[in-house]
Amino acid sequence: MLNRRRSALSPSGGRIGAFLAPLLVFAALAAWALSSPVGSSPDDDFHLTSIWCATGDSEYCAPSGDSGTRLVPPAIADPACFAYDAEKSAGCQNRIDFAAGATQETARGNFAGGYPVVYYGAMSVFVGPDVNAAVLVMRLVNIALFVGLGIALCLLLPVNRRQIVIWQWALTTVPLGLFVLSSNNPSAWAIMGVGYGWLALLGFYESRGRRRVALGAIFLLSAVMASGSRSDATIYFVLAVFAAGILAFESTQRFWLSSLLPVASFSICALLFRSSRSVDVVTSGLTEQLSFGVLIRRFVLNLTEVPSLWTGVFGQSWGLGWLDTSMPSIVWVSALAALIGAGFVAARAASIRKVVVVALGAAALAAVPVMLLVLAGKDVGEDFQPRYLLPLVVVFVGAVFFTPRTQSVELSRTQVWVIVAALSGAQFVALHLSIRRYVTGIDALGPNLDAGREWWWSLLITPNIAWIVGSMCFAGALALLLPAHRKTDLAQSDVAATNQSAEQHGIRGL
Repeated sequence: MLNRRRSALSPSGGRIGAFLAPLLVFAALAAWALSSPVGSSPDDDFHLTSIWCATGDSEYCAPSGDSGTRLVPPAIADPACFAYDAEKSAGCQNRIDFAAGATQETARGNFAGGYPVVYYGAMSVFVGPDVNAAVLVMRLVNIALFVGLGIALCLLLPVNRRQIVIWQWALTTVPLGLFVLSSNNPSAWAIMGVGYGWLALLGFYESRGRRRVALGAIFLLSAVMASGSRSDATIYFVLAVFAAGILAFESTQRFWLSSLLPVASFSICALLFRSSRSVDVVTSGLTEQLSFGVLIRRFVLNLTEVPSLWTGVFGQSWGLGWLDTSMPSIVWVSALAALIGAGFVAARAASIRKVVVVALGAAALAAVPVMLLVLAGKDVGEDFQPRYLLPLVVVFVGAVFFTPRTQSVELSRTQVWVIVAALSGAQFVALHLSIRRYVTGIDALGPNLDAGREWWWSLLITPNIAWIVGSMCFAGALALLLPAHRKTDLAQSDVAATNQSAEQHGIRGL
């Protein structure tokens, strides 16, 4: 008899908890969506213009007479008047013309196809005359997609695979992931596509019947999301596929036939990768002839600095937004400590395959950014940010929580609640500072976010409400999803569920 974690999304979880947990996750992320104004994520002037112009010339994106520019609303062309100055609030947007019909020429957009077009095309459905409303709707749609995919996987995956879904997101999203997932940045889809895709494939290998078909569909959707949002996410997705393949490997005909699905996903990735100018961007640094010695020095320098990209995911040295919203040490120390503590416990459930995947994952976390930076002629701190690496971090942490199907990661009740407290406290501080940075600027520190505010949405929800309610919902979601375990037999429950599904649908094997 082995321990199985009881959570709101497990069969043993209460119906109220199973219904409430996803709503709390949605509400917590919605608070983050409200915490920052239009144009708050990095290069939003480029990404928003690309969304507005994704379908070509329209009433919201008009030709300018120059093939390299377009006419778009001023709030889209140049929204980030506050960028790089943390003491400058988003109140400067009061000088921007948000009126319907106003236009401004911009050269910042995906007009030459430098980025994949899937994300921009999907978000363009929500473009409308009200820029603020359209931006908020896009953010909420991304959040709903994140929550919906999480629910689907928790319902479809075997019992002890659901713990990976919960832990990998809980331990890697404070604070950077919360900000990006609730933003208009295509990195949101990159993180979701890679982070959910590898688990869907793992479940596809291990499941049967209709569950298997549904997991395969989610996996292909994840491939489109990852490769259709950012080109570097294509690299991460392929690496994640190999990680899932190693963990699920069996020398059987069923496994090799099942592997036709990831092969199909590689075709999707290749098509979307080649549809953009990704290769030119990556190899731009090679236009300059560099000596072997210079390349070696650049390689060593980047290798010694690459850990800052890992800790930057938790807010250390790298700010949110346009890298200008710095986090205090309590945020990154708490989030990183929670990951390290839980990770050491999870690492005890070791197997040869898991050790191989984790070791290769650690190598990839160093090698991929170093390789891309050297090829581009850049150093850590130039052009490559922690959010680019976050999809791979999510998969790495998920792999740490992988166990054979007859085992689960066993954290004590005390350990779980310490982790809940650490993550909730870090999120509490991070959300407050994110709102403060845009409401008044970081120079007006104080607990009351409503006092002296210079910017906020035209909503009944105030900054204080967004902060307090969002933080309570985040803590509540963790409390529901990460409680203690009870005694049961994982192998018996999983096998019984699999056999029942196969018998109901008359399907065995493939």
